[in-house]
Amino acid sequence: MVLFEQLKNQSKYWIRFELGLSQLEEKDYFNEVYHRAKSIFHYMFGTNDEMLLVFSTDTHIAERRELPAIKRFLRNKKLIYGLTHETIPFEYDEEDMTTTRYGLKVKKEDLFVDYIIRALGNKQSHRKPRIDANLYIVNLTRQTLFHMYDERGCDVYSLKKEELLPLYRESRKWILDYNRIEIDRNFGEGLFNCFEKPVGLAQRERRNKQQVQETKINLYEDNTCHITHELEIPKEYVEECLTDMQQTGFQIVIDSEHDYSIILKAMKTEALALIDYQTELMCLYAKKHCGQYKGWSIIKAF
Repeated sequence: MVLFEQLKNQSKYWIRFELGLSQLEEKDYFNEVYHRAKSIFHYMFGTNDEMLLVFSTDTHIAERRELPAIKRFLRNKKLIYGLTHETIPFEYDEEDMTTTRYGLKVKKEDLFVDYIIRALGNKQSHRKPRIDANLYIVNLTRQTLFHMYDERGCDVYSLKKEELLPLYRESRKWILDYNRIEIDRNFGEGLFNCFEKPVGLAQRERRNKQQVQETKINLYEDNTCHITHELEIPKEYVEECLTDMQQTGFQIVIDSEHDYSIILKAMKTEALALIDYQTELMCLYAKKHCGQYKGWSIIKAF
């Protein structure tokens, strides 16, 4: 469990992937979740790698601790006899709560991988199979960690940059845009060397606040919108800008052409409450490619 703690709490190199796409209908939505999660899992774990399954459950001290239904994930049920467990104080220091962790060493061939991914993806839905505990999967050989928290996303961790760098490059489009800038800076690529000046940042956030107020949309209720951003990019930088921005979760299109520049539009359906991170991304992409961020508009999706 020592390596697990190091990876979970001390890893400098981590990636958060978006699995569920809100624009998809339920069947396609979950198929995409399973596809992305399995692709990431198979990158993280090789056939001969030693693995540690860590099941974590939080319970009140007075409640009976029930063993998670782990056997169903195992091809060889006898492996369950290698199960270990420990009880530790609850992470948030509530006196009547504890966390129990169960650990089991396995190899990839010992697992029903598709079943595990589906159980994790269905965690917050009515679909079956489901799993109630948190499941972390440690690669003891490569010293990496895989954590699919539910159908929304998946986190991977490593103590070494080179273990995740190929995955970061190959799956950039799946990175959660909300965390993209921080992740780029950790890996030294993408937007890692683009920054806003404090004055520009303050002005951008002030404009966002004023424009949100003008929409009269309550951010404490359903505020999902089709958000469109406009960037003006010099023609000589348009191709590399398109290549860059098409590796995000935004839909990128060429809107119009002028003598020396091209107008690009970046579109995404998301909560209006998240407008600040979106405009930060757009400002940095415009800056990286010697252009200008022109602003945003919305159409209600509710």
